[in-house]
Amino acid sequence: MKRMTRAIALLLFLLMMLPCGRTFADKEKDDTSVPMGIDKAAATTEQQSQTAPVAQKNSYEEGLCRQIRDTYKAAKKRSRRRSFKGYCGAYVANQLVVLGINKTYLSANGKNTYDIYRKMTITTGGYAVTAYSSKKYSLKEALTTIMGQDPSANNILVGFQRGVSKSGKKYGHVLFIHGIRNGKIYYSDSSARTIDETTYKEGEAIVCSLASFTDLYAKYKLDGVVHFQKKDKEVQLTSMEDTADPSSEKESALGE
Repeated sequence: MKRMTRAIALLLFLLMMLPCGRTFADKEKDDTSVPMGIDKAAATTEQQSQTAPVAQKNSYEEGLCRQIRDTYKAAKKRSRRRSFKGYCGAYVANQLVVLGINKTYLSANGKNTYDIYRKMTITTGGYAVTAYSSKKYSLKEALTTIMGQDPSANNILVGFQRGVSKSGKKYGHVLFIHGIRNGKIYYSDSSARTIDETTYKEGEAIVCSLASFTDLYAKYKLDGVVHFQKKDKEVQLTSMEDTADPSSEKESALGE
């Protein structure tokens, strides 16, 4: 009887020692692994980080460059031109309409554009006009003064009485600065320009320092600088869409 009792006790003890479906190694492995829910969340986060757009640095500056590109396309659409080379006045006049600074198209040669605006107090688009004559300011002084009053200035027209090319010497030159940020000039021109060893195509966004900008146009005879300011000082940096303007086909705005 005692032997039977011992045998039963031994049997029960052995049954208790048998594995119950998972080994210790399995448990150890599970404890060191990442739970399914966390692993899935981590994978999702990693996937999102790979597909999510990288935060844009200097987003406002990027907006200025985008505005220049969009304005150039819209200006060509309005004028029905394939190129503005040799027609700097037409390029600037169309830009002013596309941007809403003017509601009407004002045609002028490069050397006459500054004279049109220096007598104005406000444009047809509702922008106040401040003129800086070459009689009182150099190009650098005019832009420095504007930057001093508004470090984030927008919408600046620069007119030259005389350029350097054959047509420029006769018709002058004019260009439009879309904005100044952190001492950098953001603009485009009606023909290719090489500045700081970088060549920019017609209408391409040019970004350069004030010194580089003034050095590039040092041989041009300045007429004056015009600063257009919206009364509410709100600047819209959006894609430009505009319908073609048949009247711009009659433009005779030249200069370079």
